[in-house]
Parts: sequence; structure tokens; C-alpha cells
Amino acid sequence: MSNLAFGLLVVATLPFVLLYVLQDRMIFPAPNLERMPDPPAGFSEVTIETPDGETPFGLFRPPCSGRPTIIVFHGNGDAAAFQHAKADALTRSGFGVLLAEYRGYPGSTGSPSEAGLYIDATAAYDFVRTRTPGPVGAYGHSLGAAVAIHLASVRDLYALVLESPFDSLLAVARRHYPWVPAIGKLLKHPFRSDQVISDITAPILILHGADDPTAAIPSLSLL
Repeated sequence: MSNLAFGLLVVATLPFVLLYVLQDRMIFPAPNLERMPDPPAGFSEVTIETPDGETPFGLFRPPCSGRPTIIVFHGNGDAAAFQHAKADALTRSGFGVLLAEYRGYPGSTGSPSEAGLYIDATAAYDFVRTRTPGPVGAYGHSLGAAVAIHLASVRDLYALVLESPFDSLLAVARRHYPWVPAIGKLLKHPFRSDQVISDITAPILILHGADDPTAAIPSLSLL
């Protein structure tokens, strides 16, 4: 192979290699916090143990008597420690709340992955079950909506709220990177919510804005 042909091959394949290698950082851009913010009023910091040995961070407040507990799953560039607004709104209505963190995110061990986040979600649910006998629901935002959908497919939720969900990360990738015909083979974390949501029996509320600036930006890091 000539030097020119080799150079052209490198130029042609480099974007695909970079997309494969860097996708974990693009999909899971965990904030780097030097200091954890103070927890919302009435919340305690908790450590949740997963079956595979990780210890995700969480912020927990028990419910008022007889009320459900809501597990909140944040978006990919966010953190559980930043979910004060949702925590305040839910606790004012008497709900218990677990602001669940993912592995590899602030306060948690491990490295994030689709399979890992699913394990963390079920561990969060099982944790809540050890703390309160009442119903458990889930609130997921963006990537967190995909996590909540998976949880609803494997655990008994009384309600599921999805804020700005996507049908699958594979579909998002295909929309943002149409010049990569083999994106399905390169994507390690497809988050195929579209394949499981029809099996969910819990009531579902979907919240979506008509003017979503994130959807117009060709970057997976903003999901």
C-alpha cells in the first residue's frame, strides 16, 4: 500500500475510531465536583450497594405516613446532588424521595455503562424497599428516563414519569451522526427503551417541550 493510500485510509477511519473510543465520555459526562453541595433539607446521604460490588451515592428522605417514594434519575451531564428543585417539589407533596446517583458519578464508585446504570437503578429500588413499605415510583429525565423505563420493566412501580425521554440512544445517534452508516455497530450503549416500554404496566406520564434546544445540538453529551 502506498503512503498516499495509507494516509487516505487513516483519514477515512479516524472519525469512526474516535467516535467509538470517546463515546463513553460523550454519553456519560459526569460532573467533576471538588466538594459535594449540601443536601436538600431533610435528606440524608446514603450509600447503596450493588450486586456487582459498586457503591452508588444517593440522597434519601423517607415519605410521610402512607405516601409513596419516588426515585429520581437525572440526565447524563447532571448529578443527584443538583436535584434540589425536584426534591423540594416532591417532598412538599409528602412523597419520600431518593435522588439516585450512577456509578462513576459524584460520590459513587465504578465507571458508568448502560448495563451498570441498570444495575444501579434496581439496587436503588431495592434500597428503598428496605426503608419503606409503601409504593415506589420513578422520575427520569432524559438519559435518566431510559434508566427509569428499564427499572419499570424489571420492578413493580406504581407510576413512571418521563421528562424529555428518547425512544433509544441509537435513534438519537443516527439522527446526530447520519454520516456514520454503521453507528449501530459502533454504539456500545444503545439504551433501547423502545423495545421494553410497551411491556410496562405502570401508569406513564411523559413530559416533553415543543422547543427543546438540546435536540437541535449534534452532541450526545447534552442528552
